Amino acid sequence: MNIALAQIDMRLGDIEGICARVESQAVLAKQQGADLLCVPAPLLGGIMPGGLIDATNYEHELVCSLERLATRLEDLGVVALVPAMVSYGGAPLFEVFVLDRGHAVPARTMLAYRREQNSDDLWAPPVFDVAGTRIAVTFDARRDLELLPRGCDIVVYFQANAFDVHDESSSAVASVADGHFRRKVADAGVWLACMAPVGAFDEAVYTGGSFVMDEAGRVVAAAPCFEEALLVQEVRRGMQLPCIETHELPQYRREEWLWEALVLAVRDTAAARGCHRAALVLAGDLSSSLAAALCVDALGPRNVVGLLVERSEVFTPAQEAEERERVEQVRALATNLHIRLVEHEAPDTAALADRTLTRREEPLLREQAEGILLEDLARQEHALPVSSITKTDAAISAPALASAYRGVMAPFGDVYLSNLEFLARVRNRSGAAVPARLVTLNAVEHALSEAFARAMRGGWDETEWADHIARVLTPLEPSQVDGILEAHVDRNLPFEDLPLVETDREAVSLLLVLVRQGEYARRMLPMAPIVSGRSFSERLWPSSLAWSDLGRHGEEPRGVDALAREELGRISKKGDEYGERVRGEVMGLIGDMLGITPEQLEHLQSEEGQRKIRENLQRFEGQVQEAINRIIEHAGQEGPSDGRPSAAGGFEVPHPDRNFPFFSQN
Repeated sequence: MNIALAQIDMRLGDIEGICARVESQAVLAKQQGADLLCVPAPLLGGIMPGGLIDATNYEHELVCSLERLATRLEDLGVVALVPAMVSYGGAPLFEVFVLDRGHAVPARTMLAYRREQNSDDLWAPPVFDVAGTRIAVTFDARRDLELLPRGCDIVVYFQANAFDVHDESSSAVASVADGHFRRKVADAGVWLACMAPVGAFDEAVYTGGSFVMDEAGRVVAAAPCFEEALLVQEVRRGMQLPCIETHELPQYRREEWLWEALVLAVRDTAAARGCHRAALVLAGDLSSSLAAALCVDALGPRNVVGLLVERSEVFTPAQEAEERERVEQVRALATNLHIRLVEHEAPDTAALADRTLTRREEPLLREQAEGILLEDLARQEHALPVSSITKTDAAISAPALASAYRGVMAPFGDVYLSNLEFLARVRNRSGAAVPARLVTLNAVEHALSEAFARAMRGGWDETEWADHIARVLTPLEPSQVDGILEAHVDRNLPFEDLPLVETDREAVSLLLVLVRQGEYARRMLPMAPIVSGRSFSERLWPSSLAWSDLGRHGEEPRGVDALAREELGRISKKGDEYGERVRGEVMGLIGDMLGITPEQLEHLQSEEGQRKIRENLQRFEGQVQEAINRIIEHAGQEGPSDGRPSAAGGFEVPHPDRNFPFFSQN
C-alpha cells in the first residue's frame, strides 16, 4: 500500500475550498500510486473550535461537503482520512472521517457506539483495512502505540498539539534525531505515518515535518518543515527500505524553530484578515525592531510600513540628545530593512487632555496617540496592525498596555522578553537586520525597566506602593523575572516551588500580584500565536479575582482528595465505635439475664475468652449430637422397624445414619 500525507495550509472554515484542495491533492497522490490520502488535523475547524462545534448548520455543511468529496474520490480510487473536531455527547471530539466507496464514515463515533454496547474501551484507536493493509488511527501516539490491537500494520498519527518551543516532539521529524518516536515505534513493531500540519490555525502554530517511519524506527520518508508538501511512501512490512540517516534529518534548534513558527503565524494571520501588508510602531528598541524584521521575513519588505512618532517628554539636553539618537536609529533600521517609514511629530498631549499633565501621564497619552496613528495608518494601507508586546509585558503591565490601541496581533505575545536577544542573534545570522547595540543584555534590561515603569502607570502610580514596588523589583535581572513568570504562568507551579522564593520572597509575591492585577486587561490585548506550553489565552483566571498565590506559610498542602479520604476515615471509625458500643450493650443485657458479672463479661469479650467460647461450643455441639444419636437408637429398638408413621398416629423415626448438627440447624 502507498500512503500520501498532504501537508497543506489553508484558512479555517473554508470548507468548500478545503475540500477542493483535498481533491486536487488526491489527484496528485493517485498519479504517484497512492491508495490512502491523509490531511492535517486542524485543517477544517482548528483545535479550539469553542462553540462552533455546537452550531447545527456548521456540522451540516461539514458532513454534506465531505459526502460530496467522498463521491468524487470514489472515481479516483483513493481513500482519504479527514480529521475534524465535532461534538460527541456535548463534548468536543477529534473525529476521523473515512472517505471510501462514496461514503463519509465517522470512524471514531461509529466505533464508540458499537463499543458502548459491548462495554469496550470507547476511545481505543479505530482500526480498518485499506488495500490489504491494517491501519490504526491516533491523535496521541505516545499513549496509543502501547495499546494497539494485534495485527496492525501502520499507525496514522494526526498531530493535534501545536508547536511548543519547550516540547521538541511538537516539531515532528525534527525531533526524531534526538530519539523521539523511535523507541515506541520499534517496541510496537508497526509503521508510523506522522501527519504534521503546517501554518497558523487561529492561535495555534504548526511547523510541518511529516514523516513515515518503518517498524524498526527508521525514517524512510520526510516532508520539509515550514512549507507545504505532498509526501507519498510505500508501506512494506518485513522489508528493509532505504532510510534517511540520522545526520541527514533536520535538527531541532529552539530559536530557529521559534522564529520560523512566528513567521508562519504573521503570514497566515495577515492572509486570514485579507491583508498582505503589516504596519507597526518603531520605537528604536529591541522588541519593535525585531518585530519589523519578522514582518519583513513573513510578508516581504515592500509590504511592511513602519510608524515613527516623536516623543514630547524631552525636558533636558540629555533627553533631547537621546531622542535624536532614537529617531536616527529608527530611520537607519527602516533603511536597512528596506521598508517604508511614516513619521509624525510629537503629539500635543496636553492639548488632547485639555489640562496640564504630570510626567507620568505624558507617556500614557503619548502611547494612546501612537495607537490612534497606528490604527489610521493600518486602515489607509489596508495592513495588519502589529504590536511588539512580549509575554513579559503582558504579564506585568497589561492595564497600561490595554489603555491604548495596540493592533491586532502581537507575534511576541507568548515569548518572554529575555528570549528576544537570542531570537535577534538567530535572525542576524542571515543579515544584520537588528542593530548590534540592541542585541545585548543592556537592551533587554532597558526594556524591562520600561515595562516596570509602564506597570506603575497602570494604576499603581497614585498609591504609596508605587515606589516600594519599583524599589523591590528593579534589582531583578530579566532572566530572573522571566524565570519566575515562566514557572508561574507556563508550568503553574505553587508559590513554594518558584525561583527566588527562598532569597527574595517579597519580589516574587509582588510579581504574582502584578500578574493577577492585569488579568482583566490582558483580554483586551492583541492576539498572540501560541508557542509555549501555556499562553495567557489558555491560562484564563477570573478577571475580578482578589486572590494571589502567596504560599502556604509552612503548612502541608491540603486538597479535596485528602479531605474526602479523611472524612471516609472518620465515618469508618465512627461506625466501628458504634458497633463496639452495640455489642457491649447486648453482652451486658445477656450478662444480666444469665447472672454474669461485668468482670466475667469483660473476660468473655477478650480474645482469650472468645477462644474458650469457641472450644466449649464445639464440645457442647458434640455432646448434643451424641445424645441425639442415642435417642434415635433407642427409638429404633421400640418403634416400627421401617421408621414410618404407626397406625396409632405415632411419628416417623429418623434414620440412625443421619447427622443433625445442632448449631448449623439454628
